[in-house]
Amino acid sequence: MSFDTQRLYDLLPAIYRLRDAERGEPLKALLSVIAEQAAVLEEDLEQLYDDQFIETCADWVVPYIGDLIGYRSLHGVAPKVSSPRAEVAHTIGFRRRKGTAAMLEQLARDVTGWPARVVEFFQLLATTQYMNHVRPAHWYAPDLRQWEHLERLHTPFDRVAHTVDVRRIANGRGLYNIPNIGIFLWRLTAYPLSNSPAAKLDDRRYLFGPLGNNTPLFTRPQTEDDVPHPVVPLNVAEPISRLVDGPSLDA
Repeated sequence: MSFDTQRLYDLLPAIYRLRDAERGEPLKALLSVIAEQAAVLEEDLEQLYDDQFIETCADWVVPYIGDLIGYRSLHGVAPKVSSPRAEVAHTIGFRRRKGTAAMLEQLARDVTGWPARVVEFFQLLATTQYMNHVRPAHWYAPDLRQWEHLERLHTPFDRVAHTVDVRRIANGRGLYNIPNIGIFLWRLTAYPLSNSPAAKLDDRRYLFGPLGNNTPLFTRPQTEDDVPHPVVPLNVAEPISRLVDGPSLDA
């Protein structure tokens, strides 16, 4: 309910309003002061409700909400989370999605500013499948007609099943084991090159490097602020394969 002078004045009996008009409306002037203070209280009550949410709370409330969820400042490491409000909002989202691969990818992107891919290596183990949770696309041996399965072998987008590796993951060797999770980061991105002549290799082949270097082309990544699905090759700056016209895992 919105309080204003006229609304309060209309609530008075008509006889009081007539007598007040005869005396120069001193009662109406008093009600204007009361309405002004009531509006201040009404706005404060609405702000108290808004202060319960990080999206609408006042700036002085942000540290208190952050303290409730155990937030620690990143000191503006990544531009996207340089605002304390944005950092706390991201932390709340991370708490809700705690333990998921998508959350770890989002966290890695926010902290480093680089594209990230999280791989749960237990899903790539070659094991006898549980009949109540059958994964038809999880084969012990890859289909040699699916070029991309072989193209992505031993990369962050590997889909081929592997035997268990009992070596430690800390040295980058023992990857495929039940408790292991890998986070892959792309520090470099794709840069455009304009007005650059192609170097002729022979009558049928050309090199895109102006100096004649055998340099691959890279995918221009399709970045997304909030990705509800795991990162795919189109989201990172990966070298474009010669077989890219074939069937894709991302289709």
